[in-house]
Amino acid sequence: MKQFKYILIAALGTILVNIPEARAVEFGESPILASQVAAGTLPPVKDRLPTTPMIVTPNDRIGVYGGTWKMAQRDQRDQALLIRNIGYEPLLRWTPQWTSTIPNVALSFQPSSDATEFFFRLRPGMRWSDGAPFTADDITFWYEDILLNPAFPDAVPEWLTAGGNAVQIDEVDENTVAFRFSTPYGLFPTALARPEGVEPVSYPAHFLKPLLPKYNPNADEEARALGFAGWKDRFIDVFGNPGTIDDPSRWLNPDVPTLNAWVLTGVYGKDDPLIAKRNPYYWKIDPTGRQLPYIDEVSFTLVPSKSAAGDAAIAGKVNMQERHVSTRADEVLAANDNLLPFTLIESDMNTLTLSLNLNDKDPVLRKIFQNKDFRIALSHAIDRDNIIARFVPGALPHQAAPRPESPLYHTVLARQYIHYDQALATDYLAKAGLMEKDQDGFLLRPDGKRLSFTIDTEGADRFAMLDAVIQYWRDIGIDVTARNLPRDEFVSLRERNDHEASAWGGDGGLDAMVIPINYLPMSAESSWFATGWANWYVNPNSPDAMTPPEAVQKQLALYNQLKETANAEKQNQLMRDILDISADQFYVMGIALPPNRKGVVAKNFHNVPKVIPAAWSYATPAPTNPSQYYIEQK
Repeated sequence: MKQFKYILIAALGTILVNIPEARAVEFGESPILASQVAAGTLPPVKDRLPTTPMIVTPNDRIGVYGGTWKMAQRDQRDQALLIRNIGYEPLLRWTPQWTSTIPNVALSFQPSSDATEFFFRLRPGMRWSDGAPFTADDITFWYEDILLNPAFPDAVPEWLTAGGNAVQIDEVDENTVAFRFSTPYGLFPTALARPEGVEPVSYPAHFLKPLLPKYNPNADEEARALGFAGWKDRFIDVFGNPGTIDDPSRWLNPDVPTLNAWVLTGVYGKDDPLIAKRNPYYWKIDPTGRQLPYIDEVSFTLVPSKSAAGDAAIAGKVNMQERHVSTRADEVLAANDNLLPFTLIESDMNTLTLSLNLNDKDPVLRKIFQNKDFRIALSHAIDRDNIIARFVPGALPHQAAPRPESPLYHTVLARQYIHYDQALATDYLAKAGLMEKDQDGFLLRPDGKRLSFTIDTEGADRFAMLDAVIQYWRDIGIDVTARNLPRDEFVSLRERNDHEASAWGGDGGLDAMVIPINYLPMSAESSWFATGWANWYVNPNSPDAMTPPEAVQKQLALYNQLKETANAEKQNQLMRDILDISADQFYVMGIALPPNRKGVVAKNFHNVPKVIPAAWSYATPAPTNPSQYYIEQK
């Protein structure tokens, strides 16, 4: 054990001495909970809060208790709406302005000088939503019994590795844990503040231990008696798939205790509306000592599509939302004079990214896709001005590159091969060795077959734009078919590397370093342009790994260096070097730079900032502290 550990514990003791004794405060609580305390069914609020609750400063004013927050949610694979609004409580969180990370579940945080060790002091006396204590044991349970459990081989995500090795986690004491990496990992705090960073604090040990043979010798027998194949199937049925909170199976059991401000009372995808009620053990207070959240419950009306979510908002079934309704915000506002807009600062770098699978299982198609001249041809074949006029009027043509507002803006990556010129596109096809055509005017592959592939997306609006794009590709002799797939099918195809091409949004506009999935093949889950190379990066011995070419390996090595350093200036320079290679490789193409959007909020719904960053990595709007939102009562 390094001497640093003992220095840290002493320092933490000093820090805690200087924190005001929270239990001297006269705490307040919701009338709903106060009535339960009076009835003897709930402990007093002072006994439900940790010794040092987190104090949340309201965005505008101190709120009042009561009311229902109403949203529209897609009935399948829309767990992101839950994560973004009621499911973001990681150890460290983003500030509302997205400028830095701050302690959240953790009371305090200290990295070692070489960024290999990260110590977290938890809040003594903190509790899960069922009243059971939350301690370091819950985190080490997740680490030892889930993350390292061979029964869950996919439980270790890329962001919890450094130098090719998974994190090591040790319990220092009941309220202190250490995350240790084999090499420096300066980006770890940033990774932990992303939505996926909720994972280490999502496993209530007291609730889950009875499901595991290690703690319950009868776990397998009990599972079979209930009709399961074994303990693992029962575990997944009860808890969901381990590995990431971003999985629909993780939102199907309202009995699983959480640390969230509101706790589901029903099953996602089944109960309509899906209701989440206030967590009586929520560990945050306002500056006057009143327990949060202010709002009593959150109600999700289930709808079949994004368009239907907009319809629900128009019909008055939404009082604060940005996801799904932003593209129709003007319609929603026109139909509801009780709603106001708020601005979403767009972080996406593109309205539609287009990527060929450079690791396609068809060797002939793979060779064609890996030919950069072929990708350049596809890019020049698209009339972006026409597409923009039809679907995003006023937007600027833009490739898959960081936004101009980003300090990592890369002019070449953003603007290359963007000019519409079908004759030039045909020239590049010839450079790629594609000139012969069949009787229908479609190009032939080197093996004599028609050059044909499918490109998949999800969502009616995105599909409409994609369908317009592929017409230009068909005009130059490529037999392309666009498919609008259910999200489950779309994702599962990419997990198995059974896809040929993808059309999606554009993560990595303002947060290019946080989510670089379109700039290098670093994520087996999201770098769809080269899933085999991404698997190689995560684990070269994986049966799904494909060895990347030298230039790609160099890029991945630079990314490892970036992860290791905690120096911001060096991080930015390494990311620029990575983007230089991305520009040279031209993995992914784009259509347009997304403009800022609008969310809608009721006039009596307060403490929502007028301007909010819009990004998955920010978990919009979670870092603005929804627990301090309140609804003015009549």
